[in-house]
Amino acid sequence: MALVGGEVVAVLALGEPSGELLLCEYEGQAVALSGLSAARVGFWPASESGVSVDGVSVPDLDLSAALRQFQSDRPVSQEAAR
Repeated sequence: MALVGGEVVAVLALGEPSGELLLCEYEGQAVALSGLSAARVGFWPASESGVSVDGVSVPDLDLSAALRQFQSDRPVSQEAAR
């Protein structure tokens, strides 16, 4: 969890901590992504599986799968387990 602009935001760990959080909106909810390292920002042409950056195909990031994994890894609260 992270506090961003006074709002508690879920943090999805997609890799080893990089010291950076990418904040985005997914299905109307603010979500922070960790484990990423932003080398550059911009717009690149679409490819079959994502985008092409300097001739290298970069696959789409499946946020729905990452969110499902995050939700399935959360421990069940003791109250819900009763």
